Amino acid sequence: MASLAQRATAWLRLEGPNRETSPMVIAAAVASSLIFAVYQWLLPRPIPGIPYNPEAARRILGDIPAMLRDERGAMDWLLAQSQRHSGPVCQLFLRPFGRPFVLLSDFREAQDIMMRRKEWDRSDYSIEIFSGQAPEHHINKKTGPAWKSHRRLLQDLMMPTFLKGVAAPNIYASTMNLVELWTEKARLACGRPFDADKDIFHASLDAVLEFSFGDSYPHRAIAPQIHHIRSMSADGIANRVDTKTGAVKFDSAQLHETIDATLHASDVFGDLVDSPWPAITWWFKSKTPWERRYIRVRNTFVMEQIAKAVDRLEAEANVRDVSWVKSAADLMMQRERLFANKEQREPAYFSAAMRDEVIGFVVAGHDTTSTTALWGLKFLADAPDVQTKLRKALEAAHVEALSEERLPNAQDIARSTIPYLEAVIEEILRLANTLPVLDRQTDRDTELLGYHIPKDTILMLLNRGPSFTEPGFDIDEEVRSPSCRMAKTKRGLREWNIAGMEVFQPERWIKDEGGKEVFDSIAGPALPFGLGTRGCFGRKLAYLELRIILTLLLWRFRLHKCPEDLSGYRAVETLTHKPKQCYVQLEEIER
Repeated sequence: MASLAQRATAWLRLEGPNRETSPMVIAAAVASSLIFAVYQWLLPRPIPGIPYNPEAARRILGDIPAMLRDERGAMDWLLAQSQRHSGPVCQLFLRPFGRPFVLLSDFREAQDIMMRRKEWDRSDYSIEIFSGQAPEHHINKKTGPAWKSHRRLLQDLMMPTFLKGVAAPNIYASTMNLVELWTEKARLACGRPFDADKDIFHASLDAVLEFSFGDSYPHRAIAPQIHHIRSMSADGIANRVDTKTGAVKFDSAQLHETIDATLHASDVFGDLVDSPWPAITWWFKSKTPWERRYIRVRNTFVMEQIAKAVDRLEAEANVRDVSWVKSAADLMMQRERLFANKEQREPAYFSAAMRDEVIGFVVAGHDTTSTTALWGLKFLADAPDVQTKLRKALEAAHVEALSEERLPNAQDIARSTIPYLEAVIEEILRLANTLPVLDRQTDRDTELLGYHIPKDTILMLLNRGPSFTEPGFDIDEEVRSPSCRMAKTKRGLREWNIAGMEVFQPERWIKDEGGKEVFDSIAGPALPFGLGTRGCFGRKLAYLELRIILTLLLWRFRLHKCPEDLSGYRAVETLTHKPKQCYVQLEEIER
């Protein structure tokens, strides 16, 4: 530090005999030098060898200003970075004073990391985002004994018997309420478009609530909307038509405070996703009176539902009997009692872990599925040929319902196998990018496509862009991991025809087997739910819900293309990659 002061003094020495700088000038010079040294120390430190934006390395905030300036949104900006660097790997400075993030744009290597490479696990960054509101949820655990103990409470929820016997009827009931609501809105709108956003979110939340608690939880989001719409008259609609777009503006009925608190949780997750310091942002949020109230309301209603499930369980003498189970909460309590008996301990029904697991699939389950459904409605409205083909496939599969002039019931839909419906759902998932970026973190030094990746580096894996919706990069096979190369030898490659990779085309998921159309779930690159041990736990439930929603809506309604002003594909980034606008223009189908 003395040498720094001496250099500053020499640099600022005044002209003239025996005249030197004053102590204040020397102090100012030293302070300036210290400030400059601290500034340099705070600048991003790139990982050697990995491409990055040079201008970002000269700013304390790194790439954040450029990302925020991009009018297309954060996810489109991320996608542009792989294109800018003309390669599958680059690094981004998205966290001031923190390590750089590494961005990967390649399906094969992403698949290998999630399925076969053990050094990659859940990232600390995503744990920061989710742990504030549900700290004991399994998504916030690194893979290990604690994570496994949480997952075992849930594992039977995705079994076919539970999905078809319990989940399907519950989801069907909530979707029928949406059909009823839209029948009323279509009648009042008289062919005009209206906003579908809230209705889909409410219906999806109702479906998750039905699945989670059955009829023991009395409140729903769609039922008040039906009552409200039925109180309106066609004469009053003229005042609700937007003169610019022609869309009808329907207002919403007030929701019960527990439903409002659940929907609010999704908004908070979106705020945390946007923050470079999610943990700090959540700490400040959680101290506000209104946030504390939301937390209290949400936790109280979940614990009340757990208590009701425990009461039902304790009325059953046989610990292995599940015939009484009518909801996810029921099954979770039954499993906890089974494990407690086996391990000779008291059941932990009212633990923070149990509470957070329930909160987790209520909040995350409705947000992701509803966002995907919104994109699906947009794709189908803009692709009338696909919509017509799908409706014919549904009618051919549900001949009895068609002949009886009724909607297919829950069991009809759950048990049916309709290749084109599966193809449409998979194509919606491929292009919706509901979760546009997956994340992993390495627990040791490793390599990725020839680049050295230090321990604790967070990796962001795109599931859109190169190799997904546009041609991939030409990568030397020798720089790929041994397990990735071995997978190619044993299983071949999953690749799309480069022509029209970005186009909504469900037929890409259909293959011909002896003159019969068959759905091919591994036809090409797609990562809507992630893969491997840390892939999305609720993917089977999401498929079931989408199957029910699409079947019922397309059976009852024809989706017309909305005016251009209402048909944009811009997105907003919340917890999910959500369409900025989603309007529907419905025609009720007479049978």
